[in-house]
Amino acid sequence: MTQDDDRTAGAGGRSVRLADIAARAGVSIKTVSRVVNDEPHVAAATRRLVEDAIAELGLEGEARPRGRK
Repeated sequence: MTQDDDRTAGAGGRSVRLADIAARAGVSIKTVSRVVNDEPHVAAATRRLVEDAIAELGLEGEARPRGRK
């Protein structure tokens, strides 16, 4: 995996990495990945932290958690 593989477009076209979201939420990159891919076994409170970080960083489109609008 290259460094650019975990980058997605945020608001204003800036590049947001899963690591940026993880740092903002205080969780691991894998936890961010689980939330984005709507995988089970993520505590509701943790999922909310990640979703809030995603909203704050302005992630859009495919990077938004699946199944959630």
